Amino acid sequence: MSAETAATRPPATLYGAVALVLLQAVAVTVLAAVLVYADFTARATDLRLAAGVTVFALAIAAWLGAVAWGLLRRRPGVRGPGLALELMITAPAFFMINGGLPAAGWTVMGSALAVIGLVLAPATTRWLGWRERA
Repeated sequence: MSAETAATRPPATLYGAVALVLLQAVAVTVLAAVLVYADFTARATDLRLAAGVTVFALAIAAWLGAVAWGLLRRRPGVRGPGLALELMITAPAFFMINGGLPAAGWTVMGSALAVIGLVLAPATTRWLGWRERA
């Protein structure tokens, strides 16, 4: 493979990160759909808090989708917000692990840490246009 081909083709680490972020976005979207259903069937006294949680889940799903889109569009500025979001995802995963849902918690934690590793991989970093300092 020539250097030119390697420079024009996205690395596998990028595709892996995008696939995991899209999977996370789909999972959070499904969760938001379940929350919408729960909102419509909840008692009126619980509705305001429930709606807030639902809107937050929808915002996270949109943010994940934007990160995946930005990575595919080779936007280096999406790396920081994407990493911040993945770090935010590790907090609820930790509480899931300690709160009685260890399998789900480890799955969420593993996917977040995998995305962090793939986005920070040297091949992805180069592809996004970040240069090493001399």
